[in-house]
Amino acid sequence: MRFPWKESTVEEQRSSRWLRWRVVAALLLVSAVPFIVVGSGAWVVFRNLAIERTLALQRNMARSHAAAIDMYLTEQLRTLEMITRTNTLEQLLSGDRLREVFDAMGGVHEDAFVDLGIIDERGRHLAYIGPFDLEDKTYDEAEWFQAVMAEGSTVSDVFLGYRQIPHSVIAIRQQSATGWWMLRATLDNRSLYGLVRSLEAGSMGDVFIVNHEGLYQTPPRAGSVLDTSSLVDPALHHGVRDQRLAGAAGAVRQVTTWLNSNRWLLVVQQPESEILAPVQRAVAVGALIVALALALVLIATILVTSHLIRQVELANQERDVMYADLIRSAKLASLGEMATGLAHEINNPLATISAEQTNLTDVIGDADLAGHVRESLEKSVARCKRQVERCGDITTKMLQFGRKTDTMLGATQLESALQDIAALVERRARANNVALHFEIEPQLPAAWLDANEFEQVVVNLVSNAIDAADGPGNITISATRDGDQVLLRVADDGCGVAPANLERIFQPFFTTKPVGQGTGLGLSVVYGIVRGWGGTINVDSAVGQGTTFSIRLPVADETRSNRARDLTANLGEASR
Repeated sequence: MRFPWKESTVEEQRSSRWLRWRVVAALLLVSAVPFIVVGSGAWVVFRNLAIERTLALQRNMARSHAAAIDMYLTEQLRTLEMITRTNTLEQLLSGDRLREVFDAMGGVHEDAFVDLGIIDERGRHLAYIGPFDLEDKTYDEAEWFQAVMAEGSTVSDVFLGYRQIPHSVIAIRQQSATGWWMLRATLDNRSLYGLVRSLEAGSMGDVFIVNHEGLYQTPPRAGSVLDTSSLVDPALHHGVRDQRLAGAAGAVRQVTTWLNSNRWLLVVQQPESEILAPVQRAVAVGALIVALALALVLIATILVTSHLIRQVELANQERDVMYADLIRSAKLASLGEMATGLAHEINNPLATISAEQTNLTDVIGDADLAGHVRESLEKSVARCKRQVERCGDITTKMLQFGRKTDTMLGATQLESALQDIAALVERRARANNVALHFEIEPQLPAAWLDANEFEQVVVNLVSNAIDAADGPGNITISATRDGDQVLLRVADDGCGVAPANLERIFQPFFTTKPVGQGTGLGLSVVYGIVRGWGGTINVDSAVGQGTTFSIRLPVADETRSNRARDLTANLGEASR
């Protein structure tokens, strides 16, 4: 069925929303454009200013650190030069003089030198003080040896040499009566590394030294000494130079300057993102302020536009509510009439059954029957009476459809209640070749529920289980305590429920039984009753293996019992 009024309502709502957001968008556009223009200009200005200030600082620091490193290397060379001028070759080779000189060097320059040696003009060791076995080594082919012979002194690049660990040496040449000789010392690279690392390049930046081949002379952030850097054969330049390098991880700002007589290149590089981080934080704060301002504009705009179209929307909503109430009332009226008529139709045979049950009671009382026969008949009649009363209670609730009713909750012993229920369903189960099994935990606490509704719930679940068995099978009813709850399970080994139907199993009027064999109301009623007790119900099933319904019920503790007793007393006083 189609409702033209509903279609017009949807169309009107869509039109009003479109009008509202058009006005909001226009006002926001007028307000936001100046903010965006000013913010973009501020970002460009402050970005360039931050980069220029950072680069100027790094250039000054690179220049001062390069001078400090050069001064450090020159100082070490002058130390060797002073030794060669104050001591002759013969003095240094006699006794422990070389040891004394080495110890004195350590006292003046702590952690500056690793060893000290005297080498003749053919590269042979004449004397050596240090931790390595180098006295029988010759250095006539070493680059640093040839540089000293050609230039008179040198500070070498880092190399492995005989000791096979990265190190650099300083050496100075001196003339003696027998020919040239040189004093050579190995620098403790930790001092040089400390000077380089003292240059600040941010938490993500890097500072290192490379030679003309691009080999690291000091360790970078990622890599080791003597690894090949990206600066292979760097170009010579005067003073300090900075440049911007684009990379996969983002742009990097690099500052370089040459030192050690243009043998080493000091490199300071820092990601541009880190340089711009303070500006970005400032822009973020500014953007937040702009966003708050725009939010205020948006709120004001929405309030104004909402006021203009509120009356139309209210009228449409009232019309929708009126039509919805009309349809709901018609449905409830039809369902109420059906329930009332059905209840009256059921009450008539119930009255007849009740009268006949009374007659049966009188006949059994007057008849001359054996004791066990009389007792069996009286029990059967009593069970019939309870079921008639139960049906009467159901029809009463049907007649009261649409009005709020109170469930009579109380402490119920499940063991005795299940025994009574077993007598009701045992015959049907036996007729369908289904065996009932009861597993009741000893000393099970009472559960907080309505006894009549509990019988309806269990009978409904067992009936469904018998139908699912459809032949020889087993139904297990178990009750155990689980914390402050009682766990009731009704399990069968029948056909099971398909996964697609499990989500719909508690919906009203949903059933998989053939037409005429089920209304689909049983499980929905069970679900409503259990939820009304404050409990929960769940189902687990597998096709061809069976189904298990698990019901968790609250334990009837002393607090609930006292509250129910007080409520009963209050109702009694009110009735008087």
